[in-house]
Amino acid sequence: MTSIWLQLQGRQEQALQGLIDRMADEYRTVRFRPHLTVCSIPGDLATLDAAAAYVKKCGLLPLQGAKTAVTGAVITPFRAVFIEVENSPGLREFRERLRDILGARPLIPPHISLLYTLDRDSQAPRPDLDAATLAAIAARCGDAIKDTEFTLARPVVNSAGGAQTDVRSWKAVREL
Repeated sequence: MTSIWLQLQGRQEQALQGLIDRMADEYRTVRFRPHLTVCSIPGDLATLDAAAAYVKKCGLLPLQGAKTAVTGAVITPFRAVFIEVENSPGLREFRERLRDILGARPLIPPHISLLYTLDRDSQAPRPDLDAATLAAIAARCGDAIKDTEFTLARPVVNSAGGAQTDVRSWKAVREL
């Protein structure tokens, strides 16, 4: 699985990384870099040159993303506790254009994950992290996050190799 991420800047990236790490340690889940997934790359990586050209010419970055809520729900292991980000016109244009260039699937609502429900050691989904637990974690995270807007920039191609659920294998393979 390969995808394009927008990364946060400076203090915001550090603050969210600290929160992600604390929650992962407390609940024995995986750590990951804070990011907003733009879209997945379904096939040929040759389309990345066209994506990089668009990023350079579009003039949309950095983007501001307003926090609309912090949510905890059993959706997928990769969207369990997350910051809902307003799908502003600029963010929508950026994501949709890259989706079109890359031939990606329809986009899910923009968000910044704070907790994945994957066991730290086995990387298997954790069914014990149920809806009530995730809602309580989200409330704690919401209290801890003082920012109401996030600066999103630094697009990067992130690859999971052949093991999507093994977060330890994720790495940035190219900047756009």
